[in-house]
Amino acid sequence: MVVIGILAGFISSRGGCQRPWPWQRAECVAMEEAILSATVRIVFNGSIELEDGYDTREIKGTISHATVIDGRYLLTHNHFGIPLSQIQIYNRYAQNSFTGVSVYKLDGSAVLDQVSLDSFTVVSEQGETVLLDFGTTAGEGVFTQAGLGSATAAAAGSKQLAPGMEVALIDWDGQGHTRVVWAEIETIYEDKGLSLMRVDHFIELGASGGGVFLDSQHIGNNWARVTESTLRTGQVIQQDTRVALNM
Repeated sequence: MVVIGILAGFISSRGGCQRPWPWQRAECVAMEEAILSATVRIVFNGSIELEDGYDTREIKGTISHATVIDGRYLLTHNHFGIPLSQIQIYNRYAQNSFTGVSVYKLDGSAVLDQVSLDSFTVVSEQGETVLLDFGTTAGEGVFTQAGLGSATAAAAGSKQLAPGMEVALIDWDGQGHTRVVWAEIETIYEDKGLSLMRVDHFIELGASGGGVFLDSQHIGNNWARVTESTLRTGQVIQQDTRVALNM
Protein backbone atom coordinates (compact mmCIF):
# COMPACT_ATOMS: atom_id res chain seq x y z
CA MET A 1 0.00 0.00 0.00
CA VAL A 2 1.35 3.40 -0.98
CA VAL A 3 0.67 6.11 1.60
CA ILE A 4 1.10 9.72 0.58
CA GLY A 5 3.78 11.38 2.67
CA ILE A 6 6.10 13.91 1.08
CA LEU A 7 8.05 16.63 2.86
CA ALA A 8 5.39 18.71 4.59
CA GLY A 9 5.62 22.42 4.08
CA PHE A 10 8.16 22.54 1.25
CA ILE A 11 5.43 23.57 -1.17
CA SER A 12 5.09 26.97 0.45
CA SER A 13 8.71 27.86 -0.34
CA ARG A 14 9.67 30.05 -3.29
CA GLY A 15 8.75 28.47 -6.60
CA GLY A 16 6.26 25.85 -5.41
CA CYS A 17 4.92 23.12 -7.67
CA GLN A 18 3.15 25.52 -10.03
CA ARG A 19 6.53 26.98 -11.02
CA PRO A 20 9.08 24.72 -9.32
CA TRP A 21 12.78 25.30 -9.09
CA PRO A 22 14.80 22.45 -10.63
CA TRP A 23 15.55 20.99 -7.21
CA GLN A 24 11.80 20.89 -6.41
CA ARG A 25 10.62 19.08 -9.53
CA ALA A 26 11.34 15.54 -8.37
CA GLU A 27 9.43 16.00 -5.13
CA CYS A 28 6.50 17.65 -6.93
CA VAL A 29 6.34 14.70 -9.32
CA ALA A 30 6.55 12.24 -6.39
CA MET A 31 3.65 14.03 -4.70
CA GLU A 32 1.57 13.92 -7.89
CA GLU A 33 2.25 10.22 -8.43
CA ALA A 34 1.27 9.38 -4.85
CA ILE A 35 -1.97 11.35 -5.14
CA LEU A 36 -2.85 9.67 -8.44
CA SER A 37 -2.12 6.23 -6.98
CA ALA A 38 -4.89 6.86 -4.42
CA THR A 39 -7.40 8.27 -6.93
CA VAL A 40 -10.19 6.38 -8.70
CA ARG A 41 -13.21 7.14 -10.84
CA ILE A 42 -16.60 6.18 -9.44
CA VAL A 43 -19.64 5.75 -11.69
CA PHE A 44 -23.28 5.38 -10.70
CA ASN A 45 -24.82 3.61 -13.67
CA GLY A 46 -28.31 4.28 -14.97
CA SER A 47 -30.81 6.50 -13.17
CA ILE A 48 -33.46 6.31 -10.48
CA GLU A 49 -36.99 7.69 -10.39
CA LEU A 50 -38.24 8.98 -7.04
CA GLU A 51 -41.94 9.53 -6.45
CA ASP A 52 -43.00 12.47 -4.31
CA GLY A 53 -46.79 12.58 -4.17
CA TYR A 54 -47.94 13.18 -7.73
CA ASP A 55 -44.50 14.21 -8.93
CA THR A 56 -41.71 11.97 -10.21
CA ARG A 57 -38.13 13.09 -10.00
CA GLU A 58 -35.39 11.46 -12.07
CA ILE A 59 -31.87 11.39 -10.67
CA LYS A 60 -29.34 10.52 -13.33
CA GLY A 61 -26.17 8.56 -12.76
CA THR A 62 -22.84 10.34 -12.43
CA ILE A 63 -19.18 9.91 -13.17
CA SER A 64 -16.79 11.54 -10.72
CA HIS A 65 -13.53 10.99 -8.86
CA ALA A 66 -12.79 9.75 -5.36
CA THR A 67 -9.83 9.28 -3.02
CA VAL A 68 -8.92 5.95 -1.41
CA ILE A 69 -8.52 6.11 2.37
CA ASP A 70 -7.05 3.25 4.41
CA GLY A 71 -7.39 0.79 1.54
CA ARG A 72 -11.14 0.28 1.92
CA TYR A 73 -12.87 3.69 1.95
CA LEU A 74 -13.68 6.20 -0.78
CA LEU A 75 -13.91 9.89 0.11
CA THR A 76 -15.88 11.83 -2.51
CA HIS A 77 -18.71 14.26 -3.28
CA ASN A 78 -22.46 13.61 -3.08
CA HIS A 79 -23.99 14.82 -6.35
CA PHE A 80 -27.57 13.79 -5.75
CA GLY A 81 -28.99 16.52 -3.56
CA ILE A 82 -30.30 14.02 -1.00
CA PRO A 83 -28.32 11.78 1.37
CA LEU A 84 -26.64 8.86 -0.39
CA SER A 85 -27.89 6.54 2.36
CA GLN A 86 -31.44 7.42 1.26
CA ILE A 87 -30.56 6.73 -2.37
CA GLN A 88 -29.47 3.23 -1.30
CA ILE A 89 -32.87 2.60 0.32
CA TYR A 90 -34.87 4.00 -2.61
CA ASN A 91 -32.81 1.95 -5.03
CA ARG A 92 -34.02 -1.31 -3.46
CA TYR A 93 -37.67 -0.55 -4.17
CA ALA A 94 -37.86 1.95 -7.06
CA GLN A 95 -39.33 0.64 -10.29
CA ASN A 96 -36.53 2.32 -12.25
CA SER A 97 -33.28 2.30 -10.30
CA PHE A 98 -29.53 2.52 -10.63
CA THR A 99 -28.15 -0.63 -12.23
CA GLY A 100 -25.03 -0.55 -10.07
CA VAL A 101 -21.90 1.31 -9.08
CA SER A 102 -18.49 0.86 -10.71
CA VAL A 103 -15.04 1.89 -9.52
CA TYR A 104 -12.21 2.23 -12.02
CA LYS A 105 -8.49 2.75 -11.78
CA LEU A 106 -7.19 5.71 -13.74
CA ASP A 107 -6.02 3.37 -16.53
CA GLY A 108 -9.66 2.38 -17.07
CA SER A 109 -9.46 -1.11 -15.55
CA ALA A 110 -12.34 -2.02 -13.25
CA VAL A 111 -11.83 -2.56 -9.53
CA LEU A 112 -15.58 -3.06 -9.04
CA ASP A 113 -17.89 -3.46 -12.02
CA GLN A 114 -21.61 -2.74 -11.71
CA VAL A 115 -21.87 -3.95 -8.12
CA SER A 116 -25.00 -3.33 -6.07
CA LEU A 117 -25.41 -0.04 -4.22
CA ASP A 118 -25.62 -2.20 -1.11
CA SER A 119 -21.96 -3.16 -1.66
CA PHE A 120 -20.85 -0.16 0.38
CA THR A 121 -21.78 1.40 3.70
CA VAL A 122 -22.17 5.15 4.06
CA VAL A 123 -19.92 5.83 7.05
CA SER A 124 -20.25 9.60 7.07
CA GLU A 125 -22.20 12.29 5.26
CA GLN A 126 -21.07 15.78 6.16
CA GLY A 127 -22.34 18.55 3.94
CA GLU A 128 -21.19 17.76 0.41
CA THR A 129 -18.72 15.05 1.46
CA VAL A 130 -19.37 11.31 1.82
CA LEU A 131 -17.15 8.52 3.13
CA LEU A 132 -18.04 5.11 1.70
CA ASP A 133 -16.79 1.79 3.11
CA PHE A 134 -16.37 -0.99 0.56
CA GLY A 135 -14.99 -3.40 3.15
CA THR A 136 -12.21 -5.95 3.25
CA THR A 137 -11.42 -9.36 1.88
CA ALA A 138 -9.17 -11.71 3.84
CA GLY A 139 -8.41 -8.84 6.22
CA GLU A 140 -7.27 -6.45 3.50
CA GLY A 141 -9.09 -3.48 2.02
CA VAL A 142 -10.59 -4.09 -1.41
CA PHE A 143 -8.66 -1.18 -2.91
CA THR A 144 -5.37 -2.25 -1.35
CA GLN A 145 -5.95 -5.69 -2.86
CA ALA A 146 -6.40 -4.02 -6.24
CA GLY A 147 -2.97 -2.40 -5.92
CA LEU A 148 -4.17 1.13 -5.23
CA GLY A 149 -2.51 3.54 -2.83
CA SER A 150 -4.14 5.31 0.10
CA ALA A 151 -4.20 8.93 1.20
CA THR A 152 -4.35 10.39 4.69
CA ALA A 153 -7.33 12.68 5.38
CA ALA A 154 -7.23 15.63 7.75
CA ALA A 155 -9.88 18.03 9.00
CA ALA A 156 -9.36 21.36 7.28
CA GLY A 157 -9.74 23.05 10.65
CA SER A 158 -6.48 21.44 11.74
CA LYS A 159 -4.64 23.35 9.00
CA GLN A 160 -3.84 27.04 9.01
CA LEU A 161 -5.41 27.67 5.61
CA ALA A 162 -4.90 31.11 4.12
CA PRO A 163 -5.23 32.84 0.74
CA GLY A 164 -2.12 32.43 -1.39
CA MET A 165 -1.25 28.94 -0.13
CA GLU A 166 -0.67 26.30 -2.80
CA VAL A 167 -2.77 23.14 -2.94
CA ALA A 168 -2.86 20.12 -5.25
CA LEU A 169 -6.16 19.02 -6.75
CA ILE A 170 -7.47 16.39 -9.12
CA ASP A 171 -8.60 17.38 -12.61
CA TRP A 172 -9.02 15.53 -15.91
CA ASP A 173 -9.56 16.20 -19.61
CA GLY A 174 -13.03 14.63 -19.78
CA GLN A 175 -11.67 11.90 -22.06
CA GLY A 176 -10.08 9.59 -19.51
CA HIS A 177 -6.81 11.30 -18.55
CA THR A 178 -6.72 12.33 -14.89
CA ARG A 179 -3.96 14.58 -13.60
CA VAL A 180 -2.87 16.62 -10.59
CA VAL A 181 -2.90 20.40 -10.96
CA TRP A 182 -1.53 23.01 -8.57
CA ALA A 183 -3.56 26.05 -7.60
CA GLU A 184 -3.65 28.86 -5.05
CA ILE A 185 -6.28 29.37 -2.38
CA GLU A 186 -8.25 32.55 -3.07
CA THR A 187 -10.57 32.55 -0.06
CA ILE A 188 -12.02 30.33 2.68
CA TYR A 189 -15.63 30.90 3.68
CA GLU A 190 -18.80 29.41 5.18
CA ASP A 191 -22.07 28.93 3.29
CA LYS A 192 -25.18 27.31 4.79
CA GLY A 193 -23.11 25.48 7.37
CA LEU A 194 -20.55 24.24 4.85
CA SER A 195 -16.86 25.03 5.05
CA LEU A 196 -15.76 25.95 1.53
CA MET A 197 -12.68 27.18 -0.26
CA ARG A 198 -12.22 28.90 -3.61
CA VAL A 199 -9.12 28.10 -5.68
CA ASP A 200 -7.84 29.70 -8.89
CA HIS A 201 -8.29 26.70 -11.18
CA PHE A 202 -11.35 25.75 -13.26
CA ILE A 203 -11.88 21.98 -13.25
CA GLU A 204 -13.49 19.99 -16.05
CA LEU A 205 -16.89 18.36 -15.61
CA GLY A 206 -16.36 14.91 -14.09
CA ALA A 207 -13.47 16.00 -11.86
CA SER A 208 -15.82 16.72 -8.96
CA GLY A 209 -15.23 14.54 -5.93
CA GLY A 210 -11.50 14.46 -6.69
CA GLY A 211 -9.23 15.17 -3.76
CA VAL A 212 -7.65 18.47 -2.76
CA PHE A 213 -4.36 18.17 -0.85
CA LEU A 214 -2.20 20.35 1.36
CA ASP A 215 1.14 19.15 2.75
CA SER A 216 0.37 15.71 1.31
CA GLN A 217 -2.91 15.37 3.24
CA HIS A 218 -6.45 15.26 1.82
CA ILE A 219 -8.26 18.37 3.11
CA GLY A 220 -11.31 18.47 0.83
CA ASN A 221 -12.85 17.53 -2.50
CA ASN A 222 -13.82 19.33 -5.69
CA TRP A 223 -17.38 20.51 -5.17
CA ALA A 224 -18.32 22.81 -8.03
CA ARG A 225 -16.88 24.90 -10.81
CA VAL A 226 -18.16 28.46 -10.98
CA THR A 227 -18.25 30.99 -13.81
CA GLU A 228 -18.95 34.63 -12.98
CA SER A 229 -20.03 36.85 -15.87
CA THR A 230 -21.56 40.26 -16.49
CA LEU A 231 -25.33 40.40 -16.60
CA ARG A 232 -25.59 42.61 -19.68
CA THR A 233 -23.03 41.11 -22.08
CA GLY A 234 -22.32 37.71 -20.55
CA GLN A 235 -18.60 38.46 -20.60
CA VAL A 236 -16.75 36.04 -18.32
CA ILE A 237 -15.19 37.80 -15.34
CA GLN A 238 -13.79 34.84 -13.44
CA GLN A 239 -13.79 31.05 -13.42
CA ASP A 240 -12.77 29.03 -10.39
CA THR A 241 -13.34 25.83 -8.40
CA ARG A 242 -15.12 25.58 -5.05
CA VAL A 243 -13.83 22.95 -2.63
CA ALA A 244 -15.87 21.29 0.12
CA LEU A 245 -13.48 21.11 3.07
CA ASN A 246 -13.24 18.14 5.41
CA MET A 247 -15.00 18.90 8.68
